[in-house]
Amino acid sequence: METTLNKKSKIPKIPPTHKTTNPKHNDDYVFVEKPGEDFTGLKLISGPFGGIVYKYGNVGFRPESEAIDGALPMVFDYTVIENRIEADTDGQEFINHIGDILVVLLEDQMKEREELGLTLDDK
Repeated sequence: METTLNKKSKIPKIPPTHKTTNPKHNDDYVFVEKPGEDFTGLKLISGPFGGIVYKYGNVGFRPESEAIDGALPMVFDYTVIENRIEADTDGQEFINHIGDILVVLLEDQMKEREELGLTLDDK
């Protein structure tokens, strides 16, 4: 995590922890596309990671043997496309944050499929 010095006291100032547990489209992130590319990325627009652009790769779940309280931990790959603020995108805080966004995206997709009467096997 990057710190900055307060000019008056010379004490490092640490950016506030992003506390969003239910990220919202257009409040916390937006979808972005680059002409000529075949993927849609996400740009974080709030919190200490505001300005970072990334995309998801493979998404899956851990084996049942690794379940925690009956829930399977989610695993995913991601690629940072732009990080002009030079934030730590390998740290657990960033990974948790984009994991929260991924959960919201998956829940929204499931709701849409349910409304259309589609099953998981339907494409």
